[in-house]
Amino acid sequence: MENSNQPTPSNEETVMSNIQQLFHDFINSGGDPKVTSFKRHLDKLINSEIKPLCGRSAKSADGTNWRSELKARFSGKGAKWVLVSLGEISPTITQLEADGVDCNDFKTFTELKGAAWIRFSGPRLDSNNQQAAAFEVRTGGSKIDHPKQLHFIPLSVLEETIRPMEGTPHSLKFEVIAQPEAEEDEAPAEETVVETEVELSQVDETPEEIEEEFEDAMDNIEDLMSFEDMDL
Repeated sequence: MENSNQPTPSNEETVMSNIQQLFHDFINSGGDPKVTSFKRHLDKLINSEIKPLCGRSAKSADGTNWRSELKARFSGKGAKWVLVSLGEISPTITQLEADGVDCNDFKTFTELKGAAWIRFSGPRLDSNNQQAAAFEVRTGGSKIDHPKQLHFIPLSVLEETIRPMEGTPHSLKFEVIAQPEAEEDEAPAEETVVETEVELSQVDETPEEIEEEFEDAMDNIEDLMSFEDMDL
C-alpha cells in the first residue's frame, strides 16, 4: 500500500529529474559523458522537437493565425491610431511615470479631449500570457516613435475598448493648446482675437499622410525581422 504521507516532488525537482534521465539516456545510447556533448544533444532535441511547436503557437484553437489577422485589422492609412478611455490608459501612465517618464503634457492633452490616443504596434502576449494588441503610448509627441512604451489590450475585449479615429492626433490638432487672449491694455486699437498654438511635436515638412504610410511600411519590415513575433 502506498504511503500517502510521502512529499510531492516540486516542479524544479521534476525538471531536474527529467534532465538527469535525458542525460542517462544520452550516455546509454553511446554519447560522450561531457557537458558540451550533452548540450549539443539538447540543442538537436530542441530544434527537432520543440521548435516546430513554437510555429504552431501563433495559431488559435480554430486554426487561424491570430497575429496575421490582427495586423490586417490595423493595416491601411490611418488605421493604426485609436482612442481609449482615460480609465483604460491610466494604469499604463502610472507605470510610465513610476519609471521616470514625463507624461504631464500627454495627460493635459488627453484630459482636454476626454480620451487617450494610442498607436498600434503589433500582436503580443501580455503579462498574463493572453493574446493581445500592443499600442504605443507616445507621451513625447504623436510623431515620435515610442517602441518601448506599450499599452496592452487583450483580444477578448479589444473591439469594445478602442474607438477609431478620423485622422492622426497631429492632423486633428489633439496636441494643441490655445493660449489666453492678450491683456486689454496690450490689445490693438481694433478688437481682434489673438490665439497662439503650442504643439507638443514639431511640424514636419513631409505631408502627414505620406509620413503615416512610411511608418506603416517600416512597421511591416520590423515585424518581419523581429523575434518578438514568436511565442516562446
